[in-house]
Amino acid sequence: MTKGFWHRIAAWCAFAPAPLPASQEQAEGAQARVQHAPKGGGERWRAVAPEPGAEAAALFAPYQPPASVRGAGAVLAQDSVTPALWGHGGAGLAWGNGLLAEGLTFRGYPALAAMMLRAEFRKPVEIIAREATREWIRLRVMGAQEENTPDTTPDTTPDTTPDTMPGPMPADPAAQAVPPPAYPRDAALRLRAVEQAFARLDVRDLMRRLVVQALGYGMGHVWIGLKGSAGNEALPLCLTSHGVGCGQLERLGLIDPVWTTPAQYNALNPLAADYYRPTGWWVQGTQVHASRLLSVVPYEVPDLLKPAYNFGGLALPQMLEASVQNFLRTRQAVSDMIGNYATRVLRTDMAGGMADPDGAPEIDAQGITARLAAMTAWQSSNGTFVLDRETEDFSISSASLSGLSELQAQSQEFMAAVPGIPLVKLFGLQPQGLNASSDGEIRVFYDEIAAFQQAHMAPVLRAILRLVQLDLWGWVDPALEFEFVPLWQMSEQESAAVERQKADMDEVNIRSGKITPAEARAREAADGTSLYRTLGLRATHTPPDPAGQTAQKAG
Repeated sequence: MTKGFWHRIAAWCAFAPAPLPASQEQAEGAQARVQHAPKGGGERWRAVAPEPGAEAAALFAPYQPPASVRGAGAVLAQDSVTPALWGHGGAGLAWGNGLLAEGLTFRGYPALAAMMLRAEFRKPVEIIAREATREWIRLRVMGAQEENTPDTTPDTTPDTTPDTMPGPMPADPAAQAVPPPAYPRDAALRLRAVEQAFARLDVRDLMRRLVVQALGYGMGHVWIGLKGSAGNEALPLCLTSHGVGCGQLERLGLIDPVWTTPAQYNALNPLAADYYRPTGWWVQGTQVHASRLLSVVPYEVPDLLKPAYNFGGLALPQMLEASVQNFLRTRQAVSDMIGNYATRVLRTDMAGGMADPDGAPEIDAQGITARLAAMTAWQSSNGTFVLDRETEDFSISSASLSGLSELQAQSQEFMAAVPGIPLVKLFGLQPQGLNASSDGEIRVFYDEIAAFQQAHMAPVLRAILRLVQLDLWGWVDPALEFEFVPLWQMSEQESAAVERQKADMDEVNIRSGKITPAEARAREAADGTSLYRTLGLRATHTPPDPAGQTAQKAG
């Protein structure tokens, strides 16, 4: 990336004065700039009004990581975004106070970490992470009819596994056309080996913590740790047999985004694949190629704001900030109202009965204080107030508490609207009324979780599945896939009824000649909910006809 990209754009288009370098813009912010102009052999200074949008440009200044994150002497060229661009087309982003009030500026990782300590911010993040990994995944072989005997026929099926890595993943047809001899031909053995590798790497808990990190900080990274890769972190990693060998995958670990910052990215050509997409990262002083980090950004921001967010996205606590603050303020106000809903009122002769001994009309403050202290000490069911019958009267003034619970509940419900979590899941609040049920809300929430899994978790899991196969056999089976187990599960009785209906349908179809027993077995193999999906289901021969055998014996 070339430094001063927006500087050159402004100069070419001539729609705004040339902006200052990024460091000076950050220092001056929205203050009036001063331009230096020579006149008559001397020099003078004149004040110039701030450019439109300068305040917003200062709010979205590029993220500055801790000093130890970048390597020694490494400086990332920053975009000098002209303030005129922020204010282009009217007001633009020239509403800095609104940005700060609504939580639209990057809070920074220390502030986000502190926000995650509060239950109102932490619980929605944890619920989404737990629900996204609760039923986990189901491994299966897509469209393969497997036998329990070895097959020496070369497999010429091209590798159609999608490229899910941030970096380049060149095809390797020569290495992937024919599986190695150590590759098990039995589907059950392959699935069992992959499941054991996932358990060894603790992929399920890794993905749960990755979702927590991505939602809590706006971005999460998984580090691919290979044996013997020390010193080669800056080189691209290809997920082929030439890039990862058997037994080379050592571990998968999480990298906190506070210790990362982009090393380089393209800000010149929007048609390029790496436009505003880092190809390298600094990880606490070590430069790492992007293909060695599996990154997740749930809530991505526009390109102009990516440098300000460390090329991450909006964090869920930051999105919840306004709703949580409103709820905390409402909760405190309701608590104060309940604690002070009743006020005791003493009507007495303030000017006469409590005047000083000389008869001056001044009020004896000490006398009033002593009188109220005595009444406060006696306020119980066993206490007695002594009042002057002629000049004193006592009463209790109370405020109505009706409606406070509805106000507090409404402010609490706003916190559930942003993450889209049902109240029964987030707060344990059951719906009220006759025939009230939260099944519909839970089904909608499960659909949201399923969409989240496919959008953000599936690319990472697909890359890990590819890594595990290369580590086990040095070959990637394009037919080996996974699917997320639906969160909405049937009961045992419902599942048994469905299996019985499938068996009855297969029996009728086989007898009528619509399908053969082998085709019925193939359907069972492809059915992700079948009890026999992991078994060798390919029939080696057609079962004999019992009626024909009986006729032969009779003859």
